[in-house]
Amino acid sequence: MRMERLIGIMCVLADAQRTTIGALAERFEVSTRTIARDLDALGRAGVPLVTFPGAGGGVGVVEGFKVRRDLLSTHDAAALYAALDGLRSIDGDQAVTQLIARLVPGANAGPQVAAGGPLVLDLSSWFDDAVVQEKLAMLLDAVRGRRCARIEYVARSGRSARVVEPARLVYKQSSWYLHAFCREREAFRLFKLKRIAALDVLDEPCQAREAPPLALSAPDAPLLLPPDADAPGTFLAEFDYDAADEFVLAETIDARFLERGADEAVGVARFRTDDEAWVRRLAGFLGDLAHLREP
Repeated sequence: MRMERLIGIMCVLADAQRTTIGALAERFEVSTRTIARDLDALGRAGVPLVTFPGAGGGVGVVEGFKVRRDLLSTHDAAALYAALDGLRSIDGDQAVTQLIARLVPGANAGPQVAAGGPLVLDLSSWFDDAVVQEKLAMLLDAVRGRRCARIEYVARSGRSARVVEPARLVYKQSSWYLHAFCREREAFRLFKLKRIAALDVLDEPCQAREAPPLALSAPDAPLLLPPDADAPGTFLAEFDYDAADEFVLAETIDARFLERGADEAVGVARFRTDDEAWVRRLAGFLGDLAHLREP
C-alpha cells in the first residue's frame, strides 16, 4: 500500500539524520527503484529532501524537519487509530501495527486510545472460520503479489469461470468486492466476494494495467428519501409486512422507513424514490417478506 509506505518513509527520514535508498528498500521490502519513485513523490509533495553524494552519503531531510505528531488532537488520534485498526482486523499485518505505533500518540501505552474514541472499525467477520475471510486473505495476497486468479462467479446472467487480474479490494456497505481486470470481458469489473463460488490464485503474473478510478455510487442508483420529504420527481412507495418479518426486512430496507405500532401485527415500509422500475424489482426480491401496496 503506497500511501502507508510514503508515510513510513517520511517518519524514518524525520527521525534519522540520513539513510540510504538501499536501507529504505530493505526496510519496506520493495525495490530501490520503487523507493526512488517514492522519494520523488515526497519531494514533489513538499517534503524538504536533501541528498548526500559520495561514500557514506544517502538521503535525508533538512535539519529541523520533524513530523509533528503533537498536532493531532485526542479526537484525531482516536479516529486515526480506529481507521488503522480496522485494516489490522482483516489483515493482521505487522506493518500496520508498526504504522500505528509510529503515527498514533500513546498507542504503545495500551488500548485506551481506541477505547476512548467514538468509532470502532472491525472489518472482520463475526465467524472465525468465515469463507469470505478466507477469500479475502487469498485475494489480498494476489493483489500484493500481482498474481492472476481463476474464479467461478455467480452473476445475474449465470455461473461462469473467469481469469481475472486483481487490482484492489473494496469494502462497501457491509460487503467486500474485488476490483479486477476480467479477461473474459476485457474490462475492469467489481466482483462481490460472496458470489465467488470457487477461487484459485495462480502463479501467472498480472499484466501492467492501470486500474481506472472506482465509481462506488452507481450513476443510476435510485434516490431514497423519508416519506415526508418534499422532492420534485419522486413518488411514495409503500410495502405491507408482518411484524414477525421486521428484523429480516431491516437488512434490506432501513428501519427508519419501517412504520409499525408497538402492538400492531402488521407494519408499512414507506419511502420516496424516483425509480419505479427499481421498486418493482425490490418487490420481486423481497417476495413474501413484503407486499407492494403503492404504486
